[in-house]
Amino acid sequence: MISSSTGSLLNSEKIANTFESVRHENIDKQTVENYIGYFKDAFLLREAKRYDLKGRKEIGALRKYYFIDTGLRNARLNFVFPDEGQMLENIVYNELCYNGYSVNVGAFDTVEKDKNGKSIRKNNEVDFYATKGLRSLYIQVTADISNVDTRERELKPYFKLNDQIQKILVVNKPISEMLDENGFTIIGITDFLLRYAK
Repeated sequence: MISSSTGSLLNSEKIANTFESVRHENIDKQTVENYIGYFKDAFLLREAKRYDLKGRKEIGALRKYYFIDTGLRNARLNFVFPDEGQMLENIVYNELCYNGYSVNVGAFDTVEKDKNGKSIRKNNEVDFYATKGLRSLYIQVTADISNVDTRERELKPYFKLNDQIQKILVVNKPISEMLDENGFTIIGITDFLLRYAK
């Protein structure tokens, strides 16, 4: 299950419930936590915790898990690649960790108006909040931004963050580093790995 959910928010209870509903196997959440711990100890998985970007603290039980060896992940999935974005996110996460960054999933709440004008709390997420020494980066990762809706969805959290931390959108295309009209960095994966993940 973790293999096909790379980069998705998970917790042990959610995984245990999936085993029960899909495979009709009763596994308690402590067993799931134990196995995740074994996978981490065996250097198969890394864990990214949620970090409140406004309150500056770790939050919640949900985590994202990334495979250290994506080849093992791919073999487990019989080399079927359902989501290019998941693989790209896994690569960016691994490179940041390899190069000494502390990497979390950025999360923050905002209050917005719904279509009826009622105030609602909205959860927002940035794929990665990476820090190394005094350097901090917000990083969104996507396979493609040729679709306007995809580009807007990926950049939307950045408009809600009013700080001076560099905001980067990594794309799986040969795009040279550039600043868009809002001051956000858009860069292809190759250039990102050569310039930022070191």
